[in-house]
Amino acid sequence: MTAGRSENESGSAGFSLVAVLVFMLIVSAIVVPFAVTAKTRLMIANNEVEQERLSLLAEGLANVVSSELADGFATEKLPPDSTPAACRSGEFTFDVRIQDHSGLIDLNAADAYLLSLGFASLGFNQQTSEELAEAAIQFRGSINAFAAQAAEPTTSVGPAQNKQAPFESVSELQEFSALASTPLHDLHDVFTVFSKRGTLSLDRASSRLRTVLAGASASSASITQGATEASAYSVEVIARRDGSGITGQVGFVVEKFPASAAGFRRLSGNPVAEATDLAGTATSSGNCDAVFGTEAAQILKGWAS
Repeated sequence: MTAGRSENESGSAGFSLVAVLVFMLIVSAIVVPFAVTAKTRLMIANNEVEQERLSLLAEGLANVVSSELADGFATEKLPPDSTPAACRSGEFTFDVRIQDHSGLIDLNAADAYLLSLGFASLGFNQQTSEELAEAAIQFRGSINAFAAQAAEPTTSVGPAQNKQAPFESVSELQEFSALASTPLHDLHDVFTVFSKRGTLSLDRASSRLRTVLAGASASSASITQGATEASAYSVEVIARRDGSGITGQVGFVVEKFPASAAGFRRLSGNPVAEATDLAGTATSSGNCDAVFGTEAAQILKGWAS
């Protein structure tokens, strides 16, 4: 009897152990996915917080640059031809670009020759560039509201329908069949709607345009040699923490208030170049004093520490 009872107790204990193990496996199968999901969500949330933090920092620094542009100081420190500059503060790197819009081609004021140079800078051959220039002129139509509104025939490179009104945004170029897949940032590197000039200043020409301007006709009345007073600037700032792969970025177009007032105002948003596109091309100034000014650089040092 005693031996039989021991066997029963051993069997019961073994069954209990198996039951406990099965229960633990079931609990693990339920809990572990929840734990992994929770950890993943926490990492995503932390990354989102970091990106938002860097984006706010980039916007603040872009406002600093815009304020200095309005005061006439930023162009003494930063090239106004979209050449990127970079600086470091602690474990953070900042890339900055400004572009004077007198060095871009105004879609509403430029002639066919200047427009064709702009499209050539995007990689189109001469024939396609000239066709795109003509399509852009047809798209914007006559500036005379009382002129005969005869429908211009559309072209194979142009939009499905001509607007017969001025371009309101550079992004409207993506309505052109030949430009639909052209990155918006590339278009903004060449064209503007804010300079309101039919000329292009060589001294302020964007880096993309300089490649085609080198072979352009120097006698063209559309291309001027001296810098002109800026009507608008594009400002781009990218902030990133070393090794994180997370960036905050902001881009917008600003103009100075009239001479009787101080400060600047934003005209529109502006697409920002990818941080990877600027890597290795930015002129590094080491610290950020030369880029953002001493006061802003001191604040960055405290923020990064």
